[in-house]
Amino acid sequence: MTTVTIEIDKIDSAITAMKDLADAIDLQRSAAQTASPVHLPTLSSSGVAKSSAWMRDHLEDLTLRRDVAILLDRDGTGSASFTVAVESNTEIERLLARELASQLGGLDHESELEDYERVLGVLSVWKNDTGIMADVFSELGPDGTVAAFSQIGQAMSYGPVGTDVLDDLAKDLRTGLSSASNDPGFPPSFGRELVRYTVVPLLSQDEYDAFQKEFGGLGMSGANLLTFLMEDTTYDDDFLLAAANQLDEFERLSADGFMDANYWYSHNGHGPLPTNGDRDLWHDDPMAAIMNNFAANPEAGLEFFTGGDDPAGRQQFYFEQRDWRADGYEGVSNAVASIGTNTDLLEGVDARATTDLVSSFFDHIAENEHFNPDDASGASPHVASLMKFYMPAVDNALRNYGTDGEPGSASLSVLGIGEFDPYPVMFTDDLDILMEVSLSTDEGAQRVAEGIGAFQATQINNLAAQLAADPTNDGLQTQLRGALESSAALQGFAEYTIGRVEIEGAADRDAQRQAFIDMVQDAAGLVPLPGASQVGDLGSKLINYGYSEAVSLGHDAAGERFANEEAAARDNAEERAEAGSTRMRMDAFVTLVEAGVIPEDAIPSGWLEDGKLKD
Repeated sequence: MTTVTIEIDKIDSAITAMKDLADAIDLQRSAAQTASPVHLPTLSSSGVAKSSAWMRDHLEDLTLRRDVAILLDRDGTGSASFTVAVESNTEIERLLARELASQLGGLDHESELEDYERVLGVLSVWKNDTGIMADVFSELGPDGTVAAFSQIGQAMSYGPVGTDVLDDLAKDLRTGLSSASNDPGFPPSFGRELVRYTVVPLLSQDEYDAFQKEFGGLGMSGANLLTFLMEDTTYDDDFLLAAANQLDEFERLSADGFMDANYWYSHNGHGPLPTNGDRDLWHDDPMAAIMNNFAANPEAGLEFFTGGDDPAGRQQFYFEQRDWRADGYEGVSNAVASIGTNTDLLEGVDARATTDLVSSFFDHIAENEHFNPDDASGASPHVASLMKFYMPAVDNALRNYGTDGEPGSASLSVLGIGEFDPYPVMFTDDLDILMEVSLSTDEGAQRVAEGIGAFQATQINNLAAQLAADPTNDGLQTQLRGALESSAALQGFAEYTIGRVEIEGAADRDAQRQAFIDMVQDAAGLVPLPGASQVGDLGSKLINYGYSEAVSLGHDAAGERFANEEAAARDNAEERAEAGSTRMRMDAFVTLVEAGVIPEDAIPSGWLEDGKLKD
């Protein structure tokens, strides 16, 4: 056995001095290398640089021993001694983890400020170390982890400690849990057990009594605690899925009972732990937090929705039956939008599962009782992102009026662009409500406008480029006519819809419509006119990837337009469609002129100014 005594001030000074020396060596070495007219081998990575690298490698050794001493020096004497079998980093790391877990477990609302600050200081240094954090949470166990977060929450409500210290401690401890989850030896089942100990109805009476006896109760804050935990988006996928599947069991079992999950969340989702950022929600909804987590971890999200014994039933429950009004349908829509537009999933073996999920979401969410512009405003930008990305499917559904059926994927052939397989199937009967929710916010309206403009311009520009190479091709002329007709119908439908919803900040509904028209035109102008040799390649890229970023009007482009636009637009749907058709013909004419299909001498003089097409 070895006894080690550490004076904290001295080892702290050594750490600072070693870091300063390593920095100085690297700075001077770099200056000498830059100034020298010849190569200096001693200054290379195999020479002097080895000294600074050695110092940096050993900084962690010193920091580890200092932090163990800080934890052990509870009386503030400035030094501490400890005994280990062998003085190795592995042994010191284990000692640090044990002591950190012990002190975390000992904090409560009566603890002094210096107790919290001591633990926070050490945790902030090691929170990203997967091995040490795995040891800390293994020592605490799932029940002890829940109790530690609960005690921090109670201190926020009743203790003398400043809120900033407690906020930082809660967030750093959550980061530490995320780091632990990414350690190869850490059990994913830990995530499942966290859900069980926060959602009290999942515990047996014996488990509940044992938790109460050892740690005290959670009070009425389990949903707040679990929501806070699930807002970290860097958990290991298996850990996250274990938590999600356990919460899914509670959600779906409780749906058939006397008290469903949302009812329980509404009574336990008001607590001191900081959740939801700046959003003002009804109450904390941990499943909504998990959905937002899936948006950052789309592979895990796809597995959640498409794996298991009954993926179709799970999708129907969460898209059609589950009430998401607590967060305005933001989380579930964010999850599917992220999964459905993820190029890694769409280019890999999961392509059909991904497009099937998008189709299922569109079909089922449209049937959800509370999915409307008033209750689902949080969904608007995310549903609009899906509509933007899959605008050819929207156009296809609009032209096949009255259809409904089973969601899934199919091959879709798009005039002037090509064939996409797999591609999500959409149904006309769902379009009204999907478009209304998408267009109910300025951000959502902007994304739909970008999608329509990009889709229209891609079709027409590609066909124009093909016609320039083969101007007498009757088939291409027929395709152009068909593209113009469908594009006019698509834009007219969106313009009609945006005149029926209220958008916060818009001067009036006429302003909404005119601003939307302008945005579609601006988005269309961002699509370049390709040469005939580029048609297939450019068109394909715009459909597959361009809707996410390539055609973007910029941040909050819709805000000022909606607030300031004064030009009026008609209410009558037929007149709106006619106006849309006229604009599309004008756009097509300009495109055909620029492509060289229409010769200069065939351009009416009224379209020219100083020998050029008018802007």
